[in-house]
Amino acid sequence: MPLPKTTNRLYFQVVFATVAWGAAYPFTKHLVTELSPLSIVSFRALVGALLLIILSGSRLKASDFKFSCLWKLLVLSVLGVSAQQYMQASALKYTEASHAGWLIASTPILVAGLMAALGEKIGPFKIAAFLLGCAGTMLVVFSKAGALSLPSTRGDTLFLSTCVAWAVYVILTKKWLTSWHPAKVTTATMIVALATLLPFWLTAGGPAEFAALTPRAWASLAYLCVVSSALAYLFWNNSVEGLGPVRSSYFIYLEPFSTLLSAYLFLGEKAAASVFAGGVLILAGVYLVGIKETSRFSRLIRKYV
Repeated sequence: MPLPKTTNRLYFQVVFATVAWGAAYPFTKHLVTELSPLSIVSFRALVGALLLIILSGSRLKASDFKFSCLWKLLVLSVLGVSAQQYMQASALKYTEASHAGWLIASTPILVAGLMAALGEKIGPFKIAAFLLGCAGTMLVVFSKAGALSLPSTRGDTLFLSTCVAWAVYVILTKKWLTSWHPAKVTTATMIVALATLLPFWLTAGGPAEFAALTPRAWASLAYLCVVSSALAYLFWNNSVEGLGPVRSSYFIYLEPFSTLLSAYLFLGEKAAASVFAGGVLILAGVYLVGIKETSRFSRLIRKYV
């Protein structure tokens, strides 16, 4: 029986979103050779906020920005937009885009680990997922020449910290804004991020940096602003609402492979075998995180562990 057209459209949107996010890192890596991280993040927030307001239909009201919500939105905007994207752009000065694609895939494992640290009981599958994720991450970070492979290791470590920040963002969003539609959360946090970034960007003379941009840099910026910061978020929110967060999260497996392909086509990067092996371990951990601990096999493991 063929799937309804609406369902087909939602699957297209969730695939589009994950592939678009995965392909964004090579474009960012090129942009940091022509723009400062502050200019990249500020311009993305500016265009992304405008497009999300137009496209998302989130129906934001002035009362949504009262103090009881505003301070939460400020924290979320730092974790999910401003500091997040600034640190990622800075990290990509030192490491390869393909590394970023694999490391970002560890986010569901980090979310599970943080929930465990906050007191949530986790079963053997999630423990195994965390161990696999740690092993895979170490393979990616130390893939070149061990712990002394600077500056790559420094960039990987900085990028990994943004994965932790995003995991905290996910947890706080679920805790603080449970009644808000995902599109509304995304749009509001983007607006607050823009409001906090603009004074620093203008004071630093950021707009002047755009005068000497090459056509390739403009194309990269257009991709990040329109495709990655607006359409991808809009499509992801639609898929989460229509397909559910669990089914949508399965498509995270596409993101690192999208990064690998984009990095090869756009930058000529070729991932080392150890990086790919580490990525496979990370994805195996992500798979285990998604397994429900109520299965018969899981109960059998708990009986003897």
